[in-house]
Amino acid sequence: MPREQFQYDGSRHLCDLLDEAGQRAGLSRGQAFDDFLACTICALANQHMEDEYLSVVRKGYAEGEPGRRGIDSLSKAFATLVQLMEETRHDILGDLFQGGITYGEAGQFLTPPEVCRLMACLNVDESTRDAKVFDPCCGSGRMLLAYAEQRRCGELIGQDIDLRCVRMTAINLALRNLYGYVLWGNSLAGEVKLGYRTGMNAHGGVIRHVHPGELAAAFGISDGGESLADADPTPNVTLAATGRHGPTRQLHLF
Repeated sequence: MPREQFQYDGSRHLCDLLDEAGQRAGLSRGQAFDDFLACTICALANQHMEDEYLSVVRKGYAEGEPGRRGIDSLSKAFATLVQLMEETRHDILGDLFQGGITYGEAGQFLTPPEVCRLMACLNVDESTRDAKVFDPCCGSGRMLLAYAEQRRCGELIGQDIDLRCVRMTAINLALRNLYGYVLWGNSLAGEVKLGYRTGMNAHGGVIRHVHPGELAAAFGISDGGESLADADPTPNVTLAATGRHGPTRQLHLF
């Protein structure tokens, strides 16, 4: 097994809680991490994703005595994540993902936070005040977070082919109450399988599923002729290169 490497001390504690949750449910650390992300998304949706939450709990997390169940460990992990992010403002999820889950498998290395901040500084000027900032392979959302440190106005948009990355980015944006869209799909093919909207909403949550009609209005999505307004909340759709409100801006170093 590859050696764990964490940049932040809190990542180790969170990893231990996920190991505990996995052991209690009879699941691997990787599966526990996936389920933790799903449960966190549901928690931040303020009881509007209960079916998804229960489908995770039924995997074995409810087995055992109260206080010693897998779901109890996941709850502790959620509280720990919120506390660490409040205290440090670090990308704890991304650090845990790379250092204790994937170990950079398939070349999946996240851009160092220092480089993200440099790129944000080089790209923020008066022309970006109301810009849509798009990261087509967002990882854990570090580029978007770095931009938001410089300027909170504008729309943040992240997309990734890995659902774990989509959920990490959505959580990172939501826990900072940053408004944006996070999309799951291949950005090169213009594919969108699922979308999250982050930021405080009318339901009292900070994450919600994006209705396909909203995607159509925001990004000029086409679904091949079917009615997006009547479609499933998470359809396979095609994302146009530019939305109805003008092109997005992608951060670049050179």
